[in-house]
Amino acid sequence: EIYDAIQKYYSGDMTLDDLTGTIRYKLGSKDIDQSTFKLNSNSISPEIANFMMTLHGHFVKVGVLANLGQQEYDLLKDFNDKNPIIEIVASPLSLSLKMPLLTQEVFSKAFESIGETADTCLYISGNPYHLAFAKVIGLQILHFEGLQHLEANLEQILSQDITS
Repeated sequence: EIYDAIQKYYSGDMTLDDLTGTIRYKLGSKDIDQSTFKLNSNSISPEIANFMMTLHGHFVKVGVLANLGQQEYDLLKDFNDKNPIIEIVASPLSLSLKMPLLTQEVFSKAFESIGETADTCLYISGNPYHLAFAKVIGLQILHFEGLQHLEANLEQILSQDITS
């Protein structure tokens, strides 16, 4: 039931307050309130944001495709309006698609929104299910194992593209 509530939140059919109430009730924990799940700009890693900025020097487009509820989407959109480092912040909700994240339609719409095709994109995630799905639909993938690992691998990938 909690999983279903989270999916409703991501699809825009449930508010953060309703989700919080559902989780509080299902877990029987009175100390859970909206502040437990509320994010703010301090939730965004400055190291990752700075790294994403450096990618623009390589003429790399950066997009975020994730399950995002309204508050997460608004937070990233507001952050990006002040620090333009992401070409697109996308989720099934922001793309007006009432379907799960891991569908061909969601990925295709995200590619269309960023002006790219699957064969020109690299999908980075720490979630093995997301990586497996991305690989099945033909994306190059990179397992996120921390910022240092990401920097080293992307530097290698970018230098290969330049020398090819």
